[in-house]
Amino acid sequence: MSGTAGTVSADCPTDIAVECFKIPGYRYASYDNSAGTPCGTSSINGTVTGICERPNVRVTSWLINGLNVLPAPVADGWDNCAVPFLSDLAATLNTADPFAGNWIVTSNETCAYYVRSRALPASGIEYGTLTAVDVGTGETLTFEPAQTVVPDEYYRRIVTIDCDGSVSERWTDASGAVVPAPDPARLIPCASDITPVAQAVPHNRVRPRIKRYTGTQASPDFDDQLDVQSVTLTVLAGEVRVRAVGAGATSTSGPTAWSDDVTVPAGVTLTWGVDGDTYDLQLDGSLIFSGVAADADFIVHWTEHLYADTD
Repeated sequence: MSGTAGTVSADCPTDIAVECFKIPGYRYASYDNSAGTPCGTSSINGTVTGICERPNVRVTSWLINGLNVLPAPVADGWDNCAVPFLSDLAATLNTADPFAGNWIVTSNETCAYYVRSRALPASGIEYGTLTAVDVGTGETLTFEPAQTVVPDEYYRRIVTIDCDGSVSERWTDASGAVVPAPDPARLIPCASDITPVAQAVPHNRVRPRIKRYTGTQASPDFDDQLDVQSVTLTVLAGEVRVRAVGAGATSTSGPTAWSDDVTVPAGVTLTWGVDGDTYDLQLDGSLIFSGVAADADFIVHWTEHLYADTD
């Protein structure tokens, strides 16, 4: 028998390696005291509404993973609206959180200021309802959390050998579409499960402020300002009344009594400030300056934290 000998060639090009990678997703849990916002919902006696200054509250429950993590009610006090209130709320959460959620006050364009956890894996610990009672009014205060979730991004790295023996690689996304190679510094193997490398705290900035007052003008209560670290009063002329450490405040009115109430003459400069460590981040307690008579002239300058959340 005669015939022609033939050869059989492997199909080419051929994928010789397929690897799965992901950019880890993350999520933030958040609470807000400004009624219903994308960052959380607050209610009084079941009615959605903003919640401000509560000097005497008892936190009765905080649900995490569906269970109350408070073995007993916790007595606390929450300061004036905005940053002071939220700073106190964050301190309450950090004290009670068994999972060390690292709760901080931050801001964005949608919610202004609110309380947020550190970056968490895209699934896992579920933070739930926080409930408290205002001891003074008997009202029930409720805070429902919101979540911002960024899912995992999946990619495949495919190594191919061509018919001429050359080797190449390509990347595809979860749908199989070819995409540019992702940043290798952000990738981990798909089987890995780690806490994401996401921004855990906002970028902090300190802004200087200054204002001049004349006559009987009064400054705002610096306890209501944006996380103040230092305040300096300079009396140029006349006299200035300084009131500090207020008491008797309610959810609808400011302090009615003062532990410190002093008249300061011209030529005096006074400064209040924190030491800048991780324990004393801001001044706490009422502080108001007001001119005593028409001849008063004084300057107040201060520094305040701004939170620029870039996530």
